[in-house]
Amino acid sequence: MVDLQQGEIIFENDKVLGPSFNLIPGHSEMKLVSQENRILENHTVKENIADCLSGYTNEYKIERIDEVLKAVDLKKFSQKKANLLSSGQRQRLSIARAIAEFPKLLLLDEPFSNLDFSRRDLLFTFIRKNLKQNKSSCIYITHHPNEAIRYADQLIIMEEGKIMEQNHPEKIYKQPKSVEIAKLFGSIYLIDKKLFSNVDGMICFKEKCLIRPEQLYLSTEKKKSVNISATVETTFFSGYRYDIQVRLANKKIICFNHHEPLPEKKKIVLSVLV
Repeated sequence: MVDLQQGEIIFENDKVLGPSFNLIPGHSEMKLVSQENRILENHTVKENIADCLSGYTNEYKIERIDEVLKAVDLKKFSQKKANLLSSGQRQRLSIARAIAEFPKLLLLDEPFSNLDFSRRDLLFTFIRKNLKQNKSSCIYITHHPNEAIRYADQLIIMEEGKIMEQNHPEKIYKQPKSVEIAKLFGSIYLIDKKLFSNVDGMICFKEKCLIRPEQLYLSTEKKKSVNISATVETTFFSGYRYDIQVRLANKKIICFNHHEPLPEKKKIVLSVLV
């Protein structure tokens, strides 16, 4: 924890003061999960969590430790020393220590970098449940847009210390304020605006309209409002779908999602879902 160089931080109507003003650094109502994984190396997993529950009854400690161990999937490692854990297990233990006594403000700095996607979802579901139960808040810092848009109630996009946009994730995804922000959340294509002259609801920047792959679908008939002719270039298998790469009349290459592969050089017509 460091002292502020400028500005101030207000939490529940009180100023948050730095280490120069506090004998013990930190704030009693805030917990941080940093990338350094602050844990007690020579203590067991269970002891690490119990250390954060001083002042509670033994009955509550046993119940809460068991609950947290299940949430971070470390129950079978409860008697293992922290210095013998893998990087992913250490990260989960660091999270467990932060949420054992759930704070009013939980600060998560790239908390899931070593965890697989299914485990991230389960763990954040537990965190979200505790946030609601304790009427707490969470600031989640990540460089992975898919995590931000998946878990956040409000997104703040920053660049060089300045807020570029703040809104609900769905709003930012569907109605971004700039092309750069739109690009953060997946593939986009900028298509000539004149192609969509009769289509309402398109997001446009100057003379180009912004569309995403999932908005495109194979049309069975040419419609007056949307008429994008294309030729299939190749097909990529992506597990639960096929990504069809096509070339437009102006030679631009774009992709759309489809439930089955399409033969190369096939002439198709694409429609746009707004």
